[in-house]
Amino acid sequence: MAESLFLCNNLTMKLPLFKNIHGIVLLALRSLGGEASVKDVEKKVADMLNLSTEDREKIHRGKQTKLSERVAWSRYYLKRNGFLESSKRGISILSEKGKKVKIDDFKLNRL
Repeated sequence: MAESLFLCNNLTMKLPLFKNIHGIVLLALRSLGGEASVKDVEKKVADMLNLSTEDREKIHRGKQTKLSERVAWSRYYLKRNGFLESSKRGISILSEKGKKVKIDDFKLNRL
């Protein structure tokens, strides 16, 4: 499974650029059962990437972290392009399209 590419025991990674995080967000949602709160998705992404505490807490603007900002924009684009649905504020749900897309083939230019 593609998720294993991100699970590294002793390797800490840097927060990926915005254009490289969409597949990771989809993987995080899949591993959380297809439905999760924004905070749970953020934590799962950070855990999958084994982000350092410093990278998890870097501030983007105001009180929002860079991780939170990148996951939020990714969720926006994934929803806009039919990979996610939202039933209520702060909850992401994988759509059928999001459940079926092959992560290895997932490219930003598909959005």
